[in-house]
Amino acid sequence: MSFLQTITPINLLEEKEKFFANKTYNPQFLYKEEISSEKLQTYGVPKKKYLDLAVAILKKTYFGRNEQDLYMTKGRQLSKEDVESRIRSFLKMHKLEDRYSLIWSNSFVSRTTISSDTIKLRLPADFRNEDLLGMLYHEVGTHALRRINYEKQPWFKKKKHYGFSEYLKTEEGIASLHSLIPHSYKSAFISAIRYLAVDTAVHGSFVETWNALEPYIENPERRWTAVFRQKRGLKDTSQPGGYTKDLVYFEGLVDVWKWMHTQNFALADLYYGKLALKDIPKAVSMNPEFDPILPSFYTHDFQNYRKQMLEIGEYNLFTEFN
Repeated sequence: MSFLQTITPINLLEEKEKFFANKTYNPQFLYKEEISSEKLQTYGVPKKKYLDLAVAILKKTYFGRNEQDLYMTKGRQLSKEDVESRIRSFLKMHKLEDRYSLIWSNSFVSRTTISSDTIKLRLPADFRNEDLLGMLYHEVGTHALRRINYEKQPWFKKKKHYGFSEYLKTEEGIASLHSLIPHSYKSAFISAIRYLAVDTAVHGSFVETWNALEPYIENPERRWTAVFRQKRGLKDTSQPGGYTKDLVYFEGLVDVWKWMHTQNFALADLYYGKLALKDIPKAVSMNPEFDPILPSFYTHDFQNYRKQMLEIGEYNLFTEFN
């Protein structure tokens, strides 16, 4: 059983119903296995300087706007058929149509996840036009291509042997940046909300986290998912703590942007495989002639890619972050 399956409660739907019947109720979750708090906080806890930046981004983004305004900037709502057709077209563009199968289910917690050969999508389909492109740039244009390049490396499945480090923050950072490129509105507000949610959950209850997100997420289903992501793994969600993995998206997004800015946004070295920023020199030295597969949104127009990345950094105050 994967760790995500382990921290998915067996009484999730019943507790969700109880919460929606009484918004002061902290869900009491049951699990198949015991889960240690140390395992839930493998990724650490939020840091003040990133939290301050997340709050500043949210303040800027929501000034004179609400959640509905932000969602309307993403274009029209797409049907399941539209979503599936566009995913298949994007896979074909990158010659990946035979590698990946699509699975839809209403039991998935995340809207989209990708493995080495499967893309899992949550029902009901919840994508607007820019959302879907952002997801494709994130899941296929980043995760899938970095995975495929990784499979061609001499250190494939030998990372421990060669002393490669944990790469998740870099992986999710570059993927999160890429997901912003198709958006006309470049705010990293979703990653910022998640960072705030992690911080609130670490120090407070399910209900307190729910209330803290009210100014940013009005839609009750979306807010439930945002809070549950942080409090899963706990039995008694009136207690502080939770699963802190979501902090890697925001911290990674900031750190990777800062690094890429020093490289003039050249992407090839980052696409040597699934590796951390600090391991890039080692990876390149081990396979100096390697020519990585790069995403179409980069290869078709590098100057536009660079322009979009600069806009992301400027809007989200990354240029001022130290």
